[in-house]
Amino acid sequence: MEKEHEEIWQLLIEVQHLSGKTGSIAERLAKDLKIHIDKEESLALPLLGILRDIADGKLKNGVARRASLLGSRFEKEYPGMLHGHKELRKFLERLKKVGAEEGHLTAVRFAEALEAHSKEEEEVLYPAAIVAGQMASKRARSKT
Repeated sequence: MEKEHEEIWQLLIEVQHLSGKTGSIAERLAKDLKIHIDKEESLALPLLGILRDIADGKLKNGVARRASLLGSRFEKEYPGMLHGHKELRKFLERLKKVGAEEGHLTAVRFAEALEAHSKEEEEVLYPAAIVAGQMASKRARSKT
């Protein structure tokens, strides 16, 4: 997910430099997106990182305890993260519309790529992070 975020961010930088309303919409989007990505990388990404250890039955106690706490925080933030995606989609719809009107196909492709990425997060990555946190919590409780 971190690599994908970096690719999205690099493309957004290109879109921000486009002329007309397209670039200014992308600049406003960048502010909200940066906050959102930072939250994902600090909460969801570490939880996703322990999935292999969980699947292999090799999750260590210390990691389980830390992941349990992180999982609780992520579950509290989860509704807000989904709401953040909803708000970002509004920007992306506008970016696609204005980008198409101004002939900036890069902006349209960027918006479509970010929509697909958000959908993957909502349908797969966020639920997987929650399950990882819950499994870590069970592991932490069983070893106390």
